[in-house]
Amino acid sequence: MNKYVIDTQALIKFLNGVKVINENIDLILRKTDEGENIIIIPSVVMFEIGYLHEKKKIPISIVDVEKIINNSINYVEEKLSINIIKSAFEITDIPELHDKLIAGTARYLNLPLITNDPVILKSSFVECVK
Repeated sequence: MNKYVIDTQALIKFLNGVKVINENIDLILRKTDEGENIIIIPSVVMFEIGYLHEKKKIPISIVDVEKIINNSINYVEEKLSINIIKSAFEITDIPELHDKLIAGTARYLNLPLITNDPVILKSSFVECVK
């Protein structure tokens, strides 16, 4: 079973039923729903979703993400830890704090990150799913 970390925009798009980034990532997410992969959702992603929903910028809420985590063993929350924070601050080519923490989660767990963020995709510190 393969494991992946997902960023905020990719998770929002997937939960809205939008083709996420490319066919490979769409297949990974479909196979996760079929029980073949594990998606790690960083706490920072849930924070961002809660904030964006509160500001009425997205229809997906933190409750929606909580339901997915509670109803499937294939979606797992990764809580923010001192080790993730340390890993994030070793990343020098991602300036935005939330993106740095999400990438730091993938880096600390040594897992590929599902993202379409061009800055993160260019990072030499994190492996991204292409």
